[in-house]
This record gives sequence, C-alpha cells and structure tokens, in this order.
Amino acid sequence: MKIKYCGILIVLATLLVVSCTPKESSQELVVKDSDCAEEAIPEGGEWITMFDGKTLDGWRGYCRKDVPDGWVVEDGFITFKGSGNTIDPEGGDLMYDKQFENFVFEVEWKIDKAGNSGIFYTAQEIEGKPIYYSSPEYQLLDNENMPDAWEGVGGNRQAGAVYDMIPPVPQPVKPYGNWNKTKIVLYKGHVYHYMNDTLILDFKFGTPVWKALVDKSKFSKFSKDPESCVDAYELMLDCGKKPGYIGFQDHGYGVCFRNIRIKEL
Repeated sequence: MKIKYCGILIVLATLLVVSCTPKESSQELVVKDSDCAEEAIPEGGEWITMFDGKTLDGWRGYCRKDVPDGWVVEDGFITFKGSGNTIDPEGGDLMYDKQFENFVFEVEWKIDKAGNSGIFYTAQEIEGKPIYYSSPEYQLLDNENMPDAWEGVGGNRQAGAVYDMIPPVPQPVKPYGNWNKTKIVLYKGHVYHYMNDTLILDFKFGTPVWKALVDKSKFSKFSKDPESCVDAYELMLDCGKKPGYIGFQDHGYGVCFRNIRIKEL
C-alpha cells in the first residue's frame, strides 16, 4: 500500500497570529510540515479480527480488568448505551487489550442524534488519569446536532478531526444513524485519518508542526501532577514513540461499532 501524497496540516491564523483582528480571525494559515514526507506503507501481516460479533472477549476498561457499565454486544455490534452523561467520571472507556505500534486499523461506526464519542490509538495506561492524556482522539460526532461541532477552531472538533487540533478536509461524514467507515494508519510516526474511503488529514508525530499543535491545545494547559509525575503535555509530545492501546470513548452518548480489525505493519 502506498500513500500517494502527504496532506497539508491546517493551522488557523487565530492560533498562530496574535496580531490578527477579530474580523481576520476566520482566515486560515496553511502550514506545510517539511518533515511530513511521503511514506511507502508496507502491506503488513494478516488482518486481526478484534470483535467476534458476539462477545467482548479481548476488550476491557481503561485502567481496569473488567468491562465498564454501558458497553454491551447488541445485534452483532459493540454498543455503548448512552444517557447523555458519562457513567464513570474517571472514564468508562473501552480498550482492546493489546498494544500496537505500526498498524492499519479499520472500524465502522454510527452515532445517536447529537452524539459524541471518539477513538484513541496511542494510549498508555496511567492510573488516575484519563485516556486522552496520552493519545490523540479521532473524533466521532453528529456534526449536525451536537453543538461541540461548531466549537474549537475551523472544524477541529468535527467528525474525523484530531480532536481540538487538526480539522478534517474534506468532511465526508454521514448523518447520525448511518454507518461510517473509519481507517487510521500509523507508520513510523506518520498518521493518516480516513473516513468513508477518503483521506481527510495526515500529520507526523515529533515534528515542529506537531509541537505547535500541542502547544496551542488543551494539553499545554494541563498542570503536572506532583504526586504522579504525569504531564499530559509531555505525553502528547511523545505520542507514537512506543506501542499503545486502541480505545473507544465513553462520552455518555449512544454509539455502535462493527467490523473492527487491525493489521500490524
């Protein structure tokens, strides 16, 4: 498999140009990451089926051995029974119990009206800290009815985005209640987000552009916990340097997953 081009990371002028006036704040500044070179992606090994359609074998909660409340298998799907509020304040996120470093991951998902969820893909387990401290989030969202779609900057909280960091361009998501197909490729630090067979963004960990994105994100504002020595900012800068977990987010809203598989590269 060969990626034919390296995407352009879009960083909005409101984030990078402090002298920008309110009228100019909607303008975009397109930044080319010089380190984000074209990658020849190998074919890799055999596909690993991550969900048998009947059980949650191989899955568990983040930082726990059991499956959090709300996650069930229903009609052949992994389903989170949303209530509008997170069941577990510490995060009832569901995680596949194996770490991956270079991979192609595929899943189909559909979300409830005004729903919000996400996919994490370089996660480390840090007791007492949420999964998003150590992993970017592929955003899953009902763009039409969830207000968070219009928060953030330039669409960087919409479906397919690296949440609060990189917007998807184009935006091919289908409305709530319809199945969407997501593919995430991670190879040698280079990440590609696909939705419905369309490449919507790509970036590379460890580059000046990635650091600039982290600097302008919520992660730069999280203070270090002196008791656990956990610094979310440093964890985000280190993403992709070692194997991590793939997980689905409990954000309190109904969401379903099917046809979940991964291929190591």
